[in-house]
Amino acid sequence: MARVAEGGDDEPVMVFRCVKCRAEVTRPVREVPLPDPDDARAPYEMEDGEECPPRMAPGTFAVDPEPAGAPWVESPDEDGGRVLLPGGPRNSIVLSPADVRGLRPIHGKGRRNGCCGPDGHDGPNLACADCGAEIATESGDCWTFQQVVLVPTAVEPTGAQPARSLGRRLG
Repeated sequence: MARVAEGGDDEPVMVFRCVKCRAEVTRPVREVPLPDPDDARAPYEMEDGEECPPRMAPGTFAVDPEPAGAPWVESPDEDGGRVLLPGGPRNSIVLSPADVRGLRPIHGKGRRNGCCGPDGHDGPNLACADCGAEIATESGDCWTFQQVVLVPTAVEPTGAQPARSLGRRLG
């Protein structure tokens, strides 16, 4: 049976859970298109005292079809130099930090780098609180998106039928 969003919204929603132990790791969320990266603000762009909104609105998720995060891959740029591009998994699930639950920080060398919060550039930094599986990467530094990105192979959707983009990935 599909879960429905609170407030009478009849769009199907999903809860993501850990594939290792089946613990729920998100609140109910519904799929929306991935916001344009140019539309998301970073904290350094905010006025003093203004709170930076998360990249994704609470209660929503998007699937990012592009490689996300670590490992970083060196690639030539258009000026003949070299740049580092994300080489991590495709089809990552992008959420608001407010929508995760049942996760704990992974502490250790390089896992939670950043000056004002984790920058998320060194791979997963959140683990399932029940079994310890590496589930997600949180970014929330002064220069990064405010988001949590679930590792697509570490989670599975429950509730409604898989969303269109997840169905292609899982099917």
